[in-house]
Amino acid sequence: DSGRSRTEYNSWFCQQSISKQQRSLFHTESAFHDAADETLEMIQDSVEDLFDETDVDVEVSLASGVLTLSFPPHGTWVINKQTPNQQIWWSSPISGPRRYEYEDGLWVHTRSVDGGGEHTTLATALAEEVKQMYDMDLEVDI
Repeated sequence: DSGRSRTEYNSWFCQQSISKQQRSLFHTESAFHDAADETLEMIQDSVEDLFDETDVDVEVSLASGVLTLSFPPHGTWVINKQTPNQQIWWSSPISGPRRYEYEDGLWVHTRSVDGGGEHTTLATALAEEVKQMYDMDLEVDI
């Protein structure tokens, strides 16, 4: 028992539903796929471009909506589309699993907030972890 009355619970549930609807801006599954595919491709290109001129043997693979990034010796990141939820899911050996939702043109982790009170974006999370591992600046325009 959460201590909420039925009326309070119904009000809370409606607010959660409205909030989730506002975050999900895709009117069709195709629109979700277009945005998610473009995002994964942009991440792939940015990582490949950054490490192309280095001695670091980074492996990048994108297939069937799953982007796999191997950053030796740190481990493997997996970033993939989650179509039923219209989310991008992230798995990192540094920060663990996260779910990103599309909000105002950005993929945001709605369960975390940065120091400025904003939700952490997918691009920011990846850039911070690359910086932490290799002291290199990854720029992803997503």
